[in-house]
Amino acid sequence: MNKEKRRLPLPPTDIITVLVSTAAVFFVLSFGGKVLEGYRLQRHNTMLRAEIAALQEQHEQLEARLEYVQTPEYVEKVAREQYKWAKAGEKLIITIFQRRPGTAVAPAPQSAVSTQSASHWAEWWKLLTGSFD
Repeated sequence: MNKEKRRLPLPPTDIITVLVSTAAVFFVLSFGGKVLEGYRLQRHNTMLRAEIAALQEQHEQLEARLEYVQTPEYVEKVAREQYKWAKAGEKLIITIFQRRPGTAVAPAPQSAVSTQSASHWAEWWKLLTGSFD
């Protein structure tokens, strides 16, 4: 019977060194991941703060608009411009023809007077019947 000492394939110090190195790499990678996650969260936080500031500015503008809409001046402006209302004692004048900005009005020739009066009747008829073709 041979009594030989059984030896481990690696000395215990090498095994401990491998285990410590593996644990160190694991902790470094884990720490790096946490640092990266913190950086992403910080960027997201900055973006959310900017969005909050923009929404607060929009809220303040809407509050100011709400206050303005509730004033009698705004009500009168809307009544006059959109609904064509007038105060008691005022006369409302509605123009039928509006010249577009940038277009020049050419003087009508003298021979077209009879044609022009006929076209006015046609315009009045279109206005009264509601056909604006």
